[in-house]
Amino acid sequence: MTDSELWIVNESCLQSYRSIFISSESFLLAVGAIVSDKGIWVLVVTAAISVSMIWFVWFPVVRARHRIVDYWKYRAALRIVPSTLCSEKDYVLNKKLRGEANAALGIKTNWRPTRWKIDFLTPVLFSAVWVVLVAHELVHRLTLSSVR
Repeated sequence: MTDSELWIVNESCLQSYRSIFISSESFLLAVGAIVSDKGIWVLVVTAAISVSMIWFVWFPVVRARHRIVDYWKYRAALRIVPSTLCSEKDYVLNKKLRGEANAALGIKTNWRPTRWKIDFLTPVLFSAVWVVLVAHELVHRLTLSSVR
């Protein structure tokens, strides 16, 4: 495959991953809202699973994929690929090599405005909604128990 083809394939994967994670988190959030009256521990466990998925699956996977997209996108734009350019795997995993590659590829940052909003702010907001939902349920239950 050419660099352009690899860029297109990886961009498509990135969009699919975003859609999958946003859909699955929306589903889990709906489940959490529904089960909140079944007991606080059911809600807390659902929230813990969901927030763990956000920060240990969604965020690292999408961040790695957007780095791969950058690697192939900017590499495809070059007429001649520098022989010192690191591999895709090193670009994703090695901060020092990624910095050197970004300089060679002309990339100032991998975090552009859209990525900040979609790949960082969205998971943060989902996490915040979980915190609010659990806190609300805890306060509600404490209020009910103190009235009785």
